[in-house]
Amino acid sequence: MLTHPLIAFDIETVPDPDFGRRVMGFKGDNAAVIEAMTSRRLEETEGKSQYPAPPLHRIVTIAVARLEPDTGRFEVGTLGGEVWDEASQLEGFAGLFEATSRPPRLVSWNGNGFDLPVIRYRAMLHGVPLPALYRTDGDWKWNNYQSRYHDMHVDLMDVLAGYGASRWVGLGQMCELLGVPGKEFIEGQVYEHILRGEEELVREYCKLDVVSTLLVFLRWLVQRGDLETGRLRELVGGIRGALDEEGFEGWREIAAGLENWPL
Repeated sequence: MLTHPLIAFDIETVPDPDFGRRVMGFKGDNAAVIEAMTSRRLEETEGKSQYPAPPLHRIVTIAVARLEPDTGRFEVGTLGGEVWDEASQLEGFAGLFEATSRPPRLVSWNGNGFDLPVIRYRAMLHGVPLPALYRTDGDWKWNNYQSRYHDMHVDLMDVLAGYGASRWVGLGQMCELLGVPGKEFIEGQVYEHILRGEEELVREYCKLDVVSTLLVFLRWLVQRGDLETGRLRELVGGIRGALDEEGFEGWREIAAGLENWPL
């Protein structure tokens, strides 16, 4: 598992107002169209969900946490340009596969169920090539990003639930179980913050998810026997130091909470 650079990734989305206008016939600005789309969806699902099918989610943030297992080098950030520039974010995701000397191992929480399908649909919309994601030639036949049971992409939520044999668990609950420090950087729905112009909060919220995912993944590697506890503490120390340098004030509490983690 530690033979490749690790990239934990996560996306944040809003209902796509362009689709709402072009196909569904809704009128008005983004706020009005998104409100109409969520209301329609609530009617369709008898109040169970306000969110559309995966292809109709517009990506507003892609966050990644990168860790080089050999050196402990860690960084966290978001891809692409501003929140409505979806194409640049997808191009940034495509670039992840070219930015390292070895192919990265992707890590996610529900990436197979949501994040990667949305990325594939939206990349098709914008004409963004993702050839590395689909490789099955040579040795990639036996371990690639597409197969649910391979480990070049580890959907940790799916793996821990026995690929659906047990009920899936939310990332927040898993972090509470393991004592991974965390807090909510946003209140309410992502689209509400985006429409209010609070892009920074959404970006930091997404970054927090990928950091949490990476930490849970590292703890899982200890369980697998792939990582010694002493080395885990060294890696967490580097992550803590990097988070302490983040500009957003909310990271101070997260970094402090990692001082004695894992418990």
